[in-house]
Amino acid sequence: MAKLLNYRSVCISLVVLQTIIFGGGSAITKIAYESMSPWWCLVFRFGLASLCFLPFLPSIVKNLKKAHVSDWLPAALGMAISYIASNIALDLTTATNVGFLVALPVMFTPFIAWVVLRRRYNPIHLPFQVAVIVGLFFLCSNAGAFSFGLGEFLALVGSVGIAAALVFGEKGLARLDAASISFTQIFVTFILSFAGATLFDQPPVISAIKPEAWMVVAYLGIASTAITFALQNIALTRLPSFTVSMLLTGEPIFTAIFSYLVLGETLSVVGLLGAAIIVVCVVAETYIDGRLTTAKAESAPSTQVAHGSSYAELLPDSVVVSYEVVPNIPRRHAYDPS
Repeated sequence: MAKLLNYRSVCISLVVLQTIIFGGGSAITKIAYESMSPWWCLVFRFGLASLCFLPFLPSIVKNLKKAHVSDWLPAALGMAISYIASNIALDLTTATNVGFLVALPVMFTPFIAWVVLRRRYNPIHLPFQVAVIVGLFFLCSNAGAFSFGLGEFLALVGSVGIAAALVFGEKGLARLDAASISFTQIFVTFILSFAGATLFDQPPVISAIKPEAWMVVAYLGIASTAITFALQNIALTRLPSFTVSMLLTGEPIFTAIFSYLVLGETLSVVGLLGAAIIVVCVVAETYIDGRLTTAKAESAPSTQVAHGSSYAELLPDSVVVSYEVVPNIPRRHAYDPS
């Protein structure tokens, strides 16, 4: 029991770290756009991130050969659609509007999980979802001014893509490890970005790209893609996709902090109120999620886990478990705290 809760706490910390890194990347992305297009920024970013997985490639290829395409392709396509749509949206509308809409996977994740994972929706989450949306609106819509056009539509598509990637990623992690899922998401995004850049953009003029743009690409590729994708998929081995999507709503807060430090942008009083609402909701939701998980696990009969045996006996019937066990250490699982 203590081990299960400890793994959960570590994974929550990983997602929080992911939001911090994402926030820094969102604040500096437009610096790269000053000398390269969004399409080629995506190509360089995800190409570099793919190279980061070269040391693990033999193991990844071996794992993918044993798995079905359906174990990794839906999550990879969801992530590719998300990043392509949201980065094009940044070039069509304000970062404020994109930040608000891309941070909405928490609205879509439970419904996609209901269809894909057959996971029932617990109404106890609804008040927090609604409150988070209100908080995000206050934080990102510049004191209530909000419009909806093509850029906003693409940002919303990006949010749905993230939700789909989380749910399908959680499902795929029942058969694949976090490195394999992360690599497929990154590499498929690279391939589709390169195709889009070739079809819809002009070849980049390398000599015209500023050094600071390359520095941004390096940060985005290594930290905000390779590392964060790995953190997210490691977390999904212990946390349900809804919990991860709720934690990710904190990203605009860190974006606002880094925007202030790097770009000198400030939040209005309404924006600060929105940030406070998000923090309270995320903390409360995480606490309730942990209590639900603890209560269900405690209601299950205590069972000694031996080497090579299933850990499912420690969890209630409603929990979805799919992983292997090494001596006394669960390797990976996906569970439903609802």
